[in-house]
Amino acid sequence: MALQFILGFLTSFVAATPPGLLNLTSLKISLEKGKEKSYNFALGVSIIIFIQTYFSLIFTNYIHSKSNIEASLQSIGFVLFSLLSIYFLYKGIKEKKTQKIKKSKIKNTFTLGLILASLNLLAIPYYCSVGAALNSYGYLDFSQISILVFVIGSSVGTFVLLSIYNNSAKIIQQKIGLLARNLNIFLGIITGIIALIALIRIFN
Repeated sequence: MALQFILGFLTSFVAATPPGLLNLTSLKISLEKGKEKSYNFALGVSIIIFIQTYFSLIFTNYIHSKSNIEASLQSIGFVLFSLLSIYFLYKGIKEKKTQKIKKSKIKNTFTLGLILASLNLLAIPYYCSVGAALNSYGYLDFSQISILVFVIGSSVGTFVLLSIYNNSAKIIQQKIGLLARNLNIFLGIITGIIALIALIRIFN
């Protein structure tokens, strides 16, 4: 169970690390409205991550139970990680040095966190691919308790990462351009390697 929690924590922590709408909005709230408001935002985001991760793993488990073929999960992982790799590399190469955050009229930061996280549809294929990959390597089974512990870890990982953004807001604000490009390219390479490994396992 500890391994499930750690894996959930790490996968969400990595996913939330590259500067994007959610963490930059959290950073903006911290700078303009204070840390308490930014923690409310982080809590809203973490709740949605909990829900998205849970249903992503349930969906992946459904596919696995129907086909009962390990190669199918590996194929899903290969496709999704390849798409993620392309996405991160494209974003890292094309991204401007300074990212702009759209202003929102919503004053309740908790509600804002729920809304913005719900609009982040990339989370669902990401956790589907992560769940498929971890299951194929034997690190994650699809029992309800394992899924629940993994999902809790994912939610906590997101909250911790956003909290780091909140507490380091001024420093991150100064370094955000270089940080964004480097992290996106790095994640693009990592997901590309994982996709390659999944492809090799399909033919072995």
